[in-house]
Amino acid sequence: MGGRASMLLVIGFSLIFMSLSNNFNTLSLKSIEGYTGYYSETMAYNIAVSGANMAANQIFMDRTWDAGYSNLSLNGGVLNVYVSNTASGASGKVKICHIPPGNYGARHTLEIPAAAVPAHLAHGDYLGVCDSAQGYSSQTATIVSEGTYNGITKTINVELRPASYAKYGNFYATMSAMPATGDTFNGPFHVNGKLYTSGSPVFWGKVTSKSGLVMQGNPKNPKFYGGYETGVDIPNDFDTTGMRMSASKVFRDTTGSGKTTDVKLYFNADGTVTYSNRIGTAAYSTPKTVPLTTLAPNGLIYVEKGNIYTKGTLNGRATIVASKKGAYGYGKVIMEDNLQYNADPKTNPASTDMLGIVAESDIRIQDNANTRGKDIITQASMYSVNGTVGPDDGLVTQSFLGSWKILGGVIAADTRVTATYWGSTPIKGLRFVHRYDDRFMTAVPPFFPKTKYYEIVSWFE
Repeated sequence: MGGRASMLLVIGFSLIFMSLSNNFNTLSLKSIEGYTGYYSETMAYNIAVSGANMAANQIFMDRTWDAGYSNLSLNGGVLNVYVSNTASGASGKVKICHIPPGNYGARHTLEIPAAAVPAHLAHGDYLGVCDSAQGYSSQTATIVSEGTYNGITKTINVELRPASYAKYGNFYATMSAMPATGDTFNGPFHVNGKLYTSGSPVFWGKVTSKSGLVMQGNPKNPKFYGGYETGVDIPNDFDTTGMRMSASKVFRDTTGSGKTTDVKLYFNADGTVTYSNRIGTAAYSTPKTVPLTTLAPNGLIYVEKGNIYTKGTLNGRATIVASKKGAYGYGKVIMEDNLQYNADPKTNPASTDMLGIVAESDIRIQDNANTRGKDIITQASMYSVNGTVGPDDGLVTQSFLGSWKILGGVIAADTRVTATYWGSTPIKGLRFVHRYDDRFMTAVPPFFPKTKYYEIVSWFE
């Protein structure tokens, strides 16, 4: 019995170990298979990411690029990249907002061949998705990058659009008047040249410049609380012509004699706007008050070859544009008083009130009884394409020392002094007190200008 029992015991343990060995082998095979699958998925993902980055870099270098990549061997796998780019001028489909004649309420988005776009623009349609804040400037490039490795495919979707100038708290091509002691700036700040400072101005957002920093005054101590970087090149390159085609309200000389047009636009807290205009040196027309959405359904108001005089409380979304069309002394926006929102975003984050001011020439605070000897409030993103933004000379030299309280942004070809200084200290005029409108990082006034370069706005894996 002892020998037989021993034999049975040996056989039993052998069967157990054989079973365990089989399980161990199965687990090992599954582990290897799992590792192989994970490795293949990782490689496919890395190939897709590489393709997305390669395509994005091509578009950064050439904003019209749409060639993509076909069956490109990469890291032992295969890469395919498909690019749809509305800036390419190719014969692919382009999104437009089609507005049936006389029926703006029936507008809808269409995708049409590029060759058909000019005809649609000529009768009032505009590029981009209907009711998009990006408007005519909403060129987009879409990248679909597919990486395949060992039979496994991973896909990356990327969308690029030109960056809006409204994302900047301050943006200048050059600087002839420098930030100084008493000046406070918020939001991204860029100079496409050298950044000059005097004394101790305060910058709360990220500051960039193309050609370095020059500190002057006493003390030479600018405060960069959001950081500073040099070598960043972002040209001030924009033409208002496209805005003319997209505007739902255009003020211009209707006599055909090429005269200038001046317009008064006074915003009212109830969502209306009071306006009047004059052709040449004639008298202004009788003021009319209408809902802003009636005057300009898509929010874009354009003055051709003239100036805009504005003030008031905006309830809604609008961008106003003044072009000079070769006329000396025109293309200006003149603020006659405070210009602010009905719902202040500083105290009401849900505010949807939003204003863009675009002037081909200067943007000015007018020296008058409403502004002299007072603090000034301006809530808007202001863009002077070829000039400067600031107060009239009389407000700079007035005996009163007040503050120009800006919520939004200042984008211009050059800086403008706002106060009279003793050394690095303002003694009269208007201190520059700026607060960035954080909403402009993700939403901008209707049709607000964009830079010529793309940035990534969406990356989906």
